[in-house]
Amino acid sequence: MCFTVNYIMGTGFLTLPWAFNSAGVLLSLLTLSFVCLISDVSKDYILETMCRADVLFRVRGKSEGRNIKSLSIHSAVDLVKLETGTNPSKYGSITHNPDPPTSETTGLLSSNDATSPLPLVRSRKFEVVELCSIFLGEKGSSLYIFTLGLYMYGTLWAYTSVFANACSYALPMEKVLGVDGLDDYIIYVFLFASIVVPLTCMELKEQVGVQVFLSLCRFVMVVIMVGSVSYAMNSESAQFDDQTGGHGAALVNWKGLYKMLPIAVYANIFHHSIPGLSSPVKDKSKLSMIFGSTFAFGMVAYGLIGGVVAWYFGDSIDQSANLNWVGYHAGTGVQTSDGNWIHKSFFTSLIAYFVVVFPATDVVSAFPLNGITLGNSLMGIWFGPDIREYENDPKTVKMFRLVAAIPSIIGACFLRDLGFITAYTGITGFAIAFTFPALLNIKSKRACNRAGVDPVTAYSRGFISSDGFSYVVAVFGGGLILFVFVSLVYEQSINKAEME
Repeated sequence: MCFTVNYIMGTGFLTLPWAFNSAGVLLSLLTLSFVCLISDVSKDYILETMCRADVLFRVRGKSEGRNIKSLSIHSAVDLVKLETGTNPSKYGSITHNPDPPTSETTGLLSSNDATSPLPLVRSRKFEVVELCSIFLGEKGSSLYIFTLGLYMYGTLWAYTSVFANACSYALPMEKVLGVDGLDDYIIYVFLFASIVVPLTCMELKEQVGVQVFLSLCRFVMVVIMVGSVSYAMNSESAQFDDQTGGHGAALVNWKGLYKMLPIAVYANIFHHSIPGLSSPVKDKSKLSMIFGSTFAFGMVAYGLIGGVVAWYFGDSIDQSANLNWVGYHAGTGVQTSDGNWIHKSFFTSLIAYFVVVFPATDVVSAFPLNGITLGNSLMGIWFGPDIREYENDPKTVKMFRLVAAIPSIIGACFLRDLGFITAYTGITGFAIAFTFPALLNIKSKRACNRAGVDPVTAYSRGFISSDGFSYVVAVFGGGLILFVFVSLVYEQSINKAEME
């Protein structure tokens, strides 16, 4: 759960107060809750599809008398193509007649956990790119790869921007080095790169202690942000710069909904990383509960941060909300002629620096997690069905993870607007979080039915797992892509016209 929290709370929650102010507090709360619920449904679609891919591999392995780990992904692809009536791949085919599930087949596909009578995710890891190759074919796989690339590079780009912006505010080079005229942002971009690039080349199991510690720090930050703003609302003296009392925010503003939607998804998406997050978990029967608990935590934490902070700062909220704590003094200290506060109490200064700087240091944990996922996916794209031959080669793995990490760091040197980055990367997140998982759920069930095995898994949820509901989720994701993209383009055209 700590790993998953670190995925979703990288930078997305920092723009939530700004989004809450744009769309209205009440509308944003309803939107956030709905996104969390639908995201929880679609994460089970991924888990179910992983189970069914394992089912097909075991059917193929049994037919050939071979161990599942020795089978190429072509084996599952061939089985799916054969059972759907299309031509098998050039790597060969199998002769398999669809039959109803038998007791022998049921035993083969049974859970590897005595507490569950239904199939669970097993030790073999299927990246989502592989699942798309198996069940959606070459076109579907190519489309997913393109979408994932846009999203992941945008995410890593945003992490770099958050670190450099926050450190520039909190620790300008004039104070650190005593030198004027330096571009603080660029310096901190390169400092960030020197930390996260080596971490991206490491494995998840080597980062457990750091990830758990930073998850606890996230919880502390949520408490501090909500607590300090709540106290400021009820204080007669100014706590943030010269502000006394809350500025307030609209309850409902439909015109700002398109800003809230991609950020809400951006702050809840980890579906592309579910295979990697599932792998270290010993008891796979608890995967759905672990991921579901993460959404529940996010719904509460995001709602508190977004609603309380947006209501207090109103239109003065920064796109990256932690930067509003630069002017936090809690009624202590003295304001200078240039607007800065000096001689603040030690405890107040500590709070201000923690809120401003921690998200910057925290993305140090989130960047490698996403960089590893992107690097693994790029390997899957490059090597295709032969990925198993190269995934244990350290040099090859590191090379692809460098390709995943470095371009976003370079891009962040030129585009520094976090709101712009999260808005457009959030659009692609709709497809990754909703459309692709729903389509995989539908296609994988059909493949299992044609292969003569029961598609029900330990993660199936009755009607919610049905084709009908899956189509609703898929269309929902596609509709959001169109709505938000058109709204963003329209807003930019209006702003351009006003400037001219």
